[in-house]
Amino acid sequence: MKVLFIVNEVAGHGKGKKVWHHLQQHLTINYEVAFTEYEGHGQELAKNWAQDAQIKKLIIIVGGDGTIHEVVSGVVHNKFIVIGVVRAGSGNDFARYFTTFKDAFQIESYIQNELVYLPMDVGAFQFGDHQHEIFVNNAGVGFDAFVTKRINTSRLKLYLNKVGLGKLSYAVAVVRGLFSFRRFDVKIQANNQEWQFQQAWFVAMCNQPYFGGGMKISPSSKPDDGQIEITIVHGISRLKLLLVFVTVFFEKHTKFKEITFLQGHQFNIFVCGNNVDCHTDGNYIGEIKEGTKIHCTVQGDAWQVLSEEH
Repeated sequence: MKVLFIVNEVAGHGKGKKVWHHLQQHLTINYEVAFTEYEGHGQELAKNWAQDAQIKKLIIIVGGDGTIHEVVSGVVHNKFIVIGVVRAGSGNDFARYFTTFKDAFQIESYIQNELVYLPMDVGAFQFGDHQHEIFVNNAGVGFDAFVTKRINTSRLKLYLNKVGLGKLSYAVAVVRGLFSFRRFDVKIQANNQEWQFQQAWFVAMCNQPYFGGGMKISPSSKPDDGQIEITIVHGISRLKLLLVFVTVFFEKHTKFKEITFLQGHQFNIFVCGNNVDCHTDGNYIGEIKEGTKIHCTVQGDAWQVLSEEH
């Protein structure tokens, strides 16, 4: 079987390089390796390597959620590619739900035995007439994207990663952002129904439960059920929102009346506010203008991930 490692050496502010250095010392199989060099490169590498596949191939990602997003984007709907991951990011929300490789022995054992893999959904996220993105974990509009934008340029995240506390960077950014974020109104339509929410903090579209470095924001989300779950936090004070973020780690946030959960195959979302931030899988993708329609749907059987049943 052909195996390609796609390595993001700067994932986790250098963790990717360390993980790969240790891993390669113990590999005895034949493999190819490619290193990402810029944003979006993972998608290009995966697409180019996979495009002529006629038999099953395995891509193993050494990186975090952003690298996983890029690689899956490059092979979505390619039936011949199976995705495996060695976690090396800071948040690692993918690894909290999906099966991942721990070491070289697990990788080689998986390859030597009959491949076991599972088909998974991706979320599809389009705003306006042009920009289209997929997401493996989640996409967000509002406060979570606002926080993401600030984390990605934060020196604090760099420091916390160096001392092994990278997942705290999200929590710190949440507290800081509470006092500067501007809330917005939002309208959501699906199946001839309409919901309107005032003073919304964020709309999170989820394909699996976790985001923000371990917060189980959408406990009922499953990446193979043909559904997208949407979590809307609205009409809540800044202080109470902080309490919500604390309870998310323990799945107690579902009891708050200011949090609404919707589930379906597709949604249209209209944001009433200018310059509202968006992200997909923790990758900041830009701002939404007043009146822009966001179309969110799910694509089933879109990619294959290794199974722990091997």
